[in-house]
Amino acid sequence: MFRTIVVPLDGSRFAETALETAAHFARASGARLELVGVHEPPMVLVPVADIPISADPGDEEVRAQRQQYLAATALRLGGQGRNAVEYQLVDGLAGPGLAQWIESHRPDLVVMSTHGRGPLSRFWLGSVADHVVRHVSVPILLLRPKDGEASSPQLSSAIVPLDLSPEAEAILEPLKYVAGLFATHITLVHVIQPILGVYGGMPAYAAPLSPDQVEATRTRAEQQLERIADRLRSSGFQAATKVLFSMGVAGSVLQLVDESTGTFVALTTHGFAGFRRLLLGSVADKIVRGTDRPVLILRPAPSALSRDQ
Repeated sequence: MFRTIVVPLDGSRFAETALETAAHFARASGARLELVGVHEPPMVLVPVADIPISADPGDEEVRAQRQQYLAATALRLGGQGRNAVEYQLVDGLAGPGLAQWIESHRPDLVVMSTHGRGPLSRFWLGSVADHVVRHVSVPILLLRPKDGEASSPQLSSAIVPLDLSPEAEAILEPLKYVAGLFATHITLVHVIQPILGVYGGMPAYAAPLSPDQVEATRTRAEQQLERIADRLRSSGFQAATKVLFSMGVAGSVLQLVDESTGTFVALTTHGFAGFRRLLLGSVADKIVRGTDRPVLILRPAPSALSRDQ
């Protein structure tokens, strides 16, 4: 279950659009909600030693204002369930500072908007949010509010792209918590690229699959997805499977999402795939950037990935 939920804030209304969803999760699960901001003091380098020092004598006042903003936002939210909303201001560069704090405190879920900007820092995929996704090994729910307005996302259906590796399945544990709160129907999806010969952990080679290879690949994928779905069903979740043949994994997943309402995507940022890895910067990156639906994303801990190095 979710015990601690973190919302990064940069002082902008856009970043605050994540608060409603995070508060809903906190109330439904009894989790503690914590707001985290980053204070980036203006710095210069001493020419001789290249030592960073503060360049603004009024920096402490700016820091106090950011602290007051977090305190006021927490007060405005009030209690969520049995817990008061807490807040924390971190000193450092926005992306690295936030990622380091999250990794050291290990919350159960981070909820953040993927686009927004404010006078203090910027939160949009490709900068702070992107850095956090790449460097944090806790589940992150990325929201892309329409027109910058807060709304509770519909999480009644989840598309889960799997490359049939154990690393890809890591997303299922946090997904179970979401599905338990929203009665989410889970669809496990595997996409086979028919012009690539791929077997197990072997690198992909550019060659068309024969009809027999196509059928064998489909059968293996369907059987493995069904085994995963059966485990979910035995735990009380609704689960279906779908095997697709397509030239593009990301495009196929995005089409499935667009064809349904109340759907979000849940996936890991690392694992084996037709091109050896499902990682941010490739399939997962295209999915995150290509949809306006929520994305629950997890980068497995380095220890879980070391087997593939």
